[in-house]
Amino acid sequence: MSAELAQVLENAILNPDPAKRSQAEAQLQGLSKDNFMMYVGLLTQVLADESLKPEVRILAGISVKNELTSKDTKKKAEQAQRWIEMEQAPKSEIKRIALQSLLTENDRVANSAAQLVAAIADIELPRKEWNDLIGIIMQNTKPENPEHVKRASLLTIGYICESADPNDANIVAQSNGILISIVQGAQASEPSKVVRLTALNALVDSLEFIKYNFEREGERHYIMQVVCEATQAEDNELKAAAFGALARIMALYYSHMSVYMEKALYGLTVSGMQSDDERVACMAVEFWSTVCENEIDIAIEKEEYPESTAQLYNFALVAINDIIPTLFQLLKKQSDDPEDDTWNVAMAAGACLQLFAQDTGNYVVQPTLQFVEQNINSSQWRDREAAVMAFGSILDGPDKDQLTLLVQQALGPILRLIEDENLQVKETVAWCIGRIADLIIDAIDDQTHLPLVMQTIFRGLDDHGKVSTNCCWTLINIVEQLNESARDSATSQLSPYYNTLVPLLLKVSGRGDNEHASRAAAYEALSTLVLYSANDCMQYVNAVASEVLERISATVQLQSQVSSADDKANLEELQSNILSLLTNVIRRVGNEVSAVSDSLMELLLKLLQTQQQNSVIEEDVFICISSLASSIGVNFNNYMNAFLPFLTNALNQVSAPVANTAVGLVADISHSLGEHFRQYSDGLMNILGGLLQNPGVRKELKPAVLSAFGDIAAAIGSAFKPYMQVVFTVCKEAQNMEAENNSIEATDYLLSVRESVLDCYVGIVGGVHSANEIFPYASQIFELLNIITTETSLTMSESVTKSAAGMLGDLAEIFVDGQIKQAYAQDWVTSFLKKSRANAYFSDDTQMVIQWARQQQRRQLNL
Repeated sequence: MSAELAQVLENAILNPDPAKRSQAEAQLQGLSKDNFMMYVGLLTQVLADESLKPEVRILAGISVKNELTSKDTKKKAEQAQRWIEMEQAPKSEIKRIALQSLLTENDRVANSAAQLVAAIADIELPRKEWNDLIGIIMQNTKPENPEHVKRASLLTIGYICESADPNDANIVAQSNGILISIVQGAQASEPSKVVRLTALNALVDSLEFIKYNFEREGERHYIMQVVCEATQAEDNELKAAAFGALARIMALYYSHMSVYMEKALYGLTVSGMQSDDERVACMAVEFWSTVCENEIDIAIEKEEYPESTAQLYNFALVAINDIIPTLFQLLKKQSDDPEDDTWNVAMAAGACLQLFAQDTGNYVVQPTLQFVEQNINSSQWRDREAAVMAFGSILDGPDKDQLTLLVQQALGPILRLIEDENLQVKETVAWCIGRIADLIIDAIDDQTHLPLVMQTIFRGLDDHGKVSTNCCWTLINIVEQLNESARDSATSQLSPYYNTLVPLLLKVSGRGDNEHASRAAAYEALSTLVLYSANDCMQYVNAVASEVLERISATVQLQSQVSSADDKANLEELQSNILSLLTNVIRRVGNEVSAVSDSLMELLLKLLQTQQQNSVIEEDVFICISSLASSIGVNFNNYMNAFLPFLTNALNQVSAPVANTAVGLVADISHSLGEHFRQYSDGLMNILGGLLQNPGVRKELKPAVLSAFGDIAAAIGSAFKPYMQVVFTVCKEAQNMEAENNSIEATDYLLSVRESVLDCYVGIVGGVHSANEIFPYASQIFELLNIITTETSLTMSESVTKSAAGMLGDLAEIFVDGQIKQAYAQDWVTSFLKKSRANAYFSDDTQMVIQWARQQQRRQLNL
């Protein structure tokens, strides 16, 4: 039977006939469904059969692994449960054969076996099963074993640590065995480079699991010794891996690093940065980037929470005189090919310099200025480019007033380099101006500097795609900063430049290709110009509107002519850009779009009709329709009958992102239609309620649906009463749910659900606004508010605090007879309002809501 299965596997991977490959894949899927236990057992036998082709054995191992694990959390849980429910005997045999297959001399087959062992371990180790696994692997990594056995076993350790939960006590309990295995492979006495390299990579994956080992000084010293020795290996790949491991250690264990920095790491990393091998230099630079990231985070933590015990050692500041000059020299090691965007040591140095500026502030300014002065007028393009890169890299961190003066002095020489003969210099100049516009806009004086900057942008937009893309980004930053309130003004500082900018951007966005994202960047820049335009620029907005309608109509005609996948992707990317621009045009013109809303909606519906299921632009069409609904308000009701089937279809695509967009669109339409939404509320509420009950729905939909309930209630008011019992039942379950695990993702999801329940209650209370209708659920609402006040991350959110305080005030206004007086007497209510009032970061508007809620509380207590 295994021989027959091997033949099916061979057909699935090696048969030149596509039809036979598809037939073989279907056979495999059928076998999996018909008899899972026999199927995985036979696959494992194929994996271990040395007489078969390696490709067949590899596919067998991967096929079993894929039956046990998945990137989809829900599917992974189902697969794990299926394995758990299998009889013990076949599971033991599969594990035995998988471990045996690790010993094969064919590395590719052993890799497949390692993935299989790790997939089983991911299920069983958290359940305190397969307790001898780490011991077996530890034996496999002993020095006397063959190279291929040690390599495969260490690879398995890496895979196990990569996929497992580092907070799982049962896996952490295996940390001693994991560490012993890794150290045996990584130490300098190991003769095999491939074993040491695999061990170092496994160490990086395991560092979160060996936290208790790392806290013990003796073990920590030995780990650091092994890694530091590896930075001195003769092989550069080993060196690079060792510096990568040091970077990861620094990220996780900064608090333990002081002694090692003094004794070894300063010298080792500076030496590594100066290596002729780019991989080694990049990883050594990465170490210092990690140092800075840690110190920036600690500084922020200590500022926000003065009671924090985190210690800041200022490693970067101590080493600045050695590191900064080294980074400057690395900036000059650019790629010779201007089209090559592969990460290199010059890019790494630029990123590190930015972090040094954020970490050490003013200390980077003087050495950087000296470097810029020495190199910006050099005859060598590498020097000029490095000078501009260095200057642009220190604009976030040092004192803004000091930087403003320096930027004004340097702006002229930098702007002139937009005419440089070298592409990389021009590209970096455009980027640097964008950084200035983003971070120190005050340095660009309206009269003196702005005309020069705009002339530079004009020139750059018409240049190579890379330069054009950066100029678009620069323009976006300038417009967002200088024209923030322009749409409410007769004119703006940038109005005189629209007559040149708009034609230029229309030209760039009209290119047939999107080389270096220049076309997409041009559309984004046009969108920004449109959205932030002053009233005297409406003629240009109208010109853009006419052009964009012609372009989107042309793309509809092109859809039938698309033949290849690349052409289809290019067209969809273009349509997405045009629709984003159209959306901003609609937002800017507002209700004036009513004049063309019929033809516009007809065009958007035609676009939807021509899309296949799960089309990538379906979301963009919906966002555009949302802007139209918001602009024309109740008049959108004219299009609901035609649009409703598309909306319903999108809501039912529960596994696609478009469902989230559709839920948001339901909320937007309810705002636009107000009471007129009642005629659609039964059908849409049923669909939304069904989404919450559907086990196949992506979990991200749940918060969106809960928020939408609130929007609908706010729109239709008292007509929401028939849905209240069901909605409050669903909300009670949601607000009392617990996190799936201890991961950050699970915690964030739980908080998003609770915030959405709050949004729902806010909408219901504001829309229904009836003491009789709300009273049965008042205690449930207060329970949620109490839960929210215990979550620091929620109470630190201004929007959440404002909503919660507003809810307390609204309920107090509704219940004027003292029915819920006791709820306001709870200590947490007073504490929450006082603490929120003391938050200096909240806006005046939020502070007014909090103060009003406090007054309403006092009024309730006096009833």
